[in-house]
Amino acid sequence: MSVKADDYDHVCVLTVTGDLSAEIAGSVRKAVEDSIDQRQIVNFILDFETCSFLDSEGLSTILWIRRRADELFGQVKLVNLDENVKKILEITRLDHRFECPSDLATALKTMR
Repeated sequence: MSVKADDYDHVCVLTVTGDLSAEIAGSVRKAVEDSIDQRQIVNFILDFETCSFLDSEGLSTILWIRRRADELFGQVKLVNLDENVKKILEITRLDHRFECPSDLATALKTMR
């Protein structure tokens, strides 16, 4: 399991390989803080193309990213959600708190 952070102009795209769980949550938070502190990036896209599960720590992490971005007037979008992740967001009533474009290209086009 790992996290990869790629910059696209003024957006950081975070790609998690494997589950977004307690094991990887710290790495995701560090990648976000590094993007904010070192590169002044406040807009984030979480790409779930290779991730099909979130545990409670993973949910807490995406909410934390949302709060950090909101504090800095940034945006957070979730892309490439499979049915399992969509269901987890729906059950936890978090599905309406995030914009979820179908793919990365669409999300990048709609970032301010």
